[in-house]
Amino acid sequence: MDSSPIEPQQNRWLTAPNVVTSLRIIGSPVMIVLAYQQQSMAVAILVAFLVFTEWLDGVLARTLHQHSALGARLDTVADAAFYTSLLIAIGLMFPDVTVREAWWIAAAIVSYAISWLVALIKFRTLPSYHTWLAKGAWLIVGIGIVSLVADWSRWPFRAAMLCVVLANLEAIAISLVIAEQQVDIPTIWHACQRQSGGTSSPPDAPH
Repeated sequence: MDSSPIEPQQNRWLTAPNVVTSLRIIGSPVMIVLAYQQQSMAVAILVAFLVFTEWLDGVLARTLHQHSALGARLDTVADAAFYTSLLIAIGLMFPDVTVREAWWIAAAIVSYAISWLVALIKFRTLPSYHTWLAKGAWLIVGIGIVSLVADWSRWPFRAAMLCVVLANLEAIAISLVIAEQQVDIPTIWHACQRQSGGTSSPPDAPH
């Protein structure tokens, strides 16, 4: 986003990227239902689909020039719905695995909660940075969950949780660096550059 007025169509909720993001919000709780029914393969397929929507909404936002603050905040809600539903689903399907991987899961949850808390205290709103690291973590999470559900290996899942922690630490750092709340900040380097440049308006970035 730049400092110029947002085009009228970007103020609308009903845009292609927002519809795709809403699919992720609606689809995430379905994981819990499938997990309760012990449909592990169906959960794995749904996770893969929801990870795909995370990539797709960004592509649509850039291609159609429909990235906006509204879309960024909706994406944050979708991320929260996905991760919360995912952890509940894993707990329902694999309680033993959940206990075994408790420290990794706890690290991801705690770091996520802290990133939200820092933004809420400083800006009174949730962080919507959608960094490159966070987007990369989405892909690794998808691979890790499929590997865990299919009982291939636990290490991709652990790598995914580590990436989530790193992404959350970067989000915390961004919140501490910037003076005013912003959306769509690719990296902590970008946040430092903008702050040192005396501007609070981030350049165009993925939805």
